Amino acid sequence: MKECPYGEKCYRKNPIHFGEFSHAHLDAIYEKGNGGGDYDVPDKYSSELIHTQLKLLEKVLPKPATGKAKESSAAVPQAHRNAPSTSDTASSSSFNSHASTSSAAARDTSNLAKKQKLAERNIRDYIPVVVEKGGMAKKLERAAPYNMFLTAITDSKPTHQEPLSVTLQEILDESLGEIESSVQINFMVDIGWLLGHYYFAGILDKPLLVLYGDESPELLGIGKFKPQVTAIGVKMPTPFATSHTKMMLLGYADGSMRVVISTANLYEDDWHNRTQGLWISPLLPALSEDADTAAGESLTGFRQDLMLYLVEYKISQLQPWIARIRKSDFSAINVFFVGSVPGGHREGSVRGHPWGHARLGSLLAKHATPIDDRIPVVCQSSSIGSLGANVQAWIQQDFVNSLRKDSSPGGKLRQMPPFKMIYPSFNNVAGSHDGMIGGGCLPYGKNTNDKQPWLKAHLQQWKSSDRHRSRAMPHIKTYTRYNLTDQSVYWFVLTSANLSKAAWGSFNKNTNLQPCLRIANYEAGVLFLPRFVTGEDTFPLGNNREGVPAFPLPYDVPLTPYLPDDKPFLMDYLQG
Repeated sequence: MKECPYGEKCYRKNPIHFGEFSHAHLDAIYEKGNGGGDYDVPDKYSSELIHTQLKLLEKVLPKPATGKAKESSAAVPQAHRNAPSTSDTASSSSFNSHASTSSAAARDTSNLAKKQKLAERNIRDYIPVVVEKGGMAKKLERAAPYNMFLTAITDSKPTHQEPLSVTLQEILDESLGEIESSVQINFMVDIGWLLGHYYFAGILDKPLLVLYGDESPELLGIGKFKPQVTAIGVKMPTPFATSHTKMMLLGYADGSMRVVISTANLYEDDWHNRTQGLWISPLLPALSEDADTAAGESLTGFRQDLMLYLVEYKISQLQPWIARIRKSDFSAINVFFVGSVPGGHREGSVRGHPWGHARLGSLLAKHATPIDDRIPVVCQSSSIGSLGANVQAWIQQDFVNSLRKDSSPGGKLRQMPPFKMIYPSFNNVAGSHDGMIGGGCLPYGKNTNDKQPWLKAHLQQWKSSDRHRSRAMPHIKTYTRYNLTDQSVYWFVLTSANLSKAAWGSFNKNTNLQPCLRIANYEAGVLFLPRFVTGEDTFPLGNNREGVPAFPLPYDVPLTPYLPDDKPFLMDYLQG
């Protein structure tokens, strides 16, 4: 068995990983222990993490009681260890021959039965929040017309039952369709953790294409161990650019598909005690072979925008998926796709501005109902870029200048709306489920913060009591305008894009040239506009309005401004 490349620094907490990699430091502690939870952990290690990992070893390599038992069961741990590394059929078979002695189990040899027995036996050791299988289709149906969810929070029990909470297992649930292949586009991917979820969903042997931004040793060689997995690192034009999009494309056996836009990386911590957002598309059926090329487009042009976005990766393995999207019926989608791609972009005659904050501005100018200039632009993200020496430099001149747009007739003198930024304070993080470690998803640093002291006057604390997530630090990113007086939301964006020039773009300042928006990152999000989602000018806020559900904001309103003694959480606090 290969030694884990992270060695003593391994932070993994899933049995799939421990079934594929050995850990000399854990093996040494485990051998000296009694296999029942009593271990002498050296002071140099994190006791909590090591004990969690040792518990996994107890399950993967249980210690036999006697020499005879050891001899008779010697083959079992190896079969169990190899289970996730082989096809799910073989792994389930080896597990069930050991774990089940009932005649009924012996008679039932179907793949589905084997998968179900394995899942029932092990899934709660691997996934902290487990929802009963088969119910996701109805949950998605009840989430209409917004289809927007927050991830379940491990340490916030009310979120486990919340109708608009979701787990990764539910997204892969067979009630939504029988997955035959999938694409995962993400920044950080723990492939062992992800394949563990695929394993319990019964789709480990299905083709999976992974496009990732953050390189890891496990991803580089995954194809040798899992031939059904193709992992491709997205090449970026500059060292500071990031392939930051979080998107899933799920293909079903009946030819239909589904798109998921997310804010969560694909590793354990992001699905544990962090507030994340996801939009899940309705089912997108395959069009008939003789369908017109224009058939199946949504009123929002989502399909065309998604294809144009995927083409920008210039990755040949995406071509079959782009062709599949072209031949799928996207007419049920009621949101706009808003993406960012690296490069310099100018306004076109057909689509207008194609990417970044300028694209969002052009959509708002065309479709957003007129909004009073006193209504703030409310931003919320998990990191903040270098925004300039004052609020005018980029926030007002570029970003808010795009996000303030609406369909009001031209010619009227307009004011710059207020700008508010929701970002966890030091005290917000200190009081989180994970204490200061909860700030691990908030990479805003002291060097950047010291250069923009003006920002503090605009900062708002993270509060989410209504959604039971005040102590679950936000990795979600959202942008909106709403009116508390008349309880209305004018529009809302859920996206991977943090508040930064790299994510949203910055216009060149050379007045002799046509404005060019320079973007560094790949990002993806969705824009909810009332006219396309509910047929009205605004979404209800707080309470349903004449049968229309209230828009599910992820945080509490009214907002809570920073107090004079408050300070934003900085990543430096975790570095001593």
